[in-house]
Amino acid sequence: MYQYGYDEHALRRRLEKYFKDHKMTEAQRALEYAWEKHEGQKRLNGQPFIVHPLFVANFGIALGADTEDQICIALLHDVCEDCGVEPEQLPFNQNVQRGVKHLTFVYDFKDNDTEAEKKYKKVVTKTLTYAHLIEYPDALVCKAIDRYHNLTTAEELPEANIVKNVLETHRWLLPAIHSALDLEKYKKYHKMLYVLSVGLCAINDHLALTHNISLMS
Repeated sequence: MYQYGYDEHALRRRLEKYFKDHKMTEAQRALEYAWEKHEGQKRLNGQPFIVHPLFVANFGIALGADTEDQICIALLHDVCEDCGVEPEQLPFNQNVQRGVKHLTFVYDFKDNDTEAEKKYKKVVTKTLTYAHLIEYPDALVCKAIDRYHNLTTAEELPEANIVKNVLETHRWLLPAIHSALDLEKYKKYHKMLYVLSVGLCAINDHLALTHNISLMS
């Protein structure tokens, strides 16, 4: 049991019961795959990293992001970025691969890049990734839940990470969600994304105020 009440084994048991009750063999396989790939990894607050994707999957189910592909994407959303796996190498269907790919930041850094060049490339990559994220509803929903968890546990992170999460949410994620709410293709996701946007706005504004982060630029 951790400060915020998350225990990876309890979260896993809850998911496994849900998968068994709903005969979701692919979701169970995704859970086992993520558990193996993230083994030994830690979050910045010291928790086992697997707590994060397990939370995202559990919270997604509670909100209604409960199709097998949505659950697989939630469980696998950090595997490519953090475990050196290409999206096309994931042993799951193309829909899941595509969803994870939309959630993976790929930076084209060169060995001789200066810090200023790396910073510029990060901004360009994040701008393009969030712009494309709106094309794939399952990925945008997963990203919103992913960020919700990151923000609710932000106080345990270094200050630089808090600032990064708050600014990224304000500049890219919330505008993407608000734009999605006006699109016909997001009609069935409207209630889910609206609830997430309200929660994200409240937490993000609170963190910005308590950590003196300007959202004006």
